[in-house]
Amino acid sequence: MALTPPHQAIYPKKHISHVEVLYDGSRNPNHEFSIAKLTLHNGSTAYGVRHDRNEWNENTEELGYPTVRGGRPSWFIMPKIDDLIEELVRLKQQGKIKVK
Repeated sequence: MALTPPHQAIYPKKHISHVEVLYDGSRNPNHEFSIAKLTLHNGSTAYGVRHDRNEWNENTEELGYPTVRGGRPSWFIMPKIDDLIEELVRLKQQGKIKVK
């Protein structure tokens, strides 16, 4: 079964109002994790990461990890590291770092 695209991971819904996928690892079998910029309901910005494949549970492998109740694809919301993430995105866009 196909992996769940990261833009379909919209949980935890009580915290997230918008998902902007910065890196879609579901398209790269060598890097099956994704990174997103999340807009929270309080208007602040956070970053989230998730595995696009759940190798630890054979029954829901395509849903990725983490998931919330009912097997809904979810994001792990990172602690505040905005400056670091934005600098890495800027360097990648300038071609100064490469993601394989």
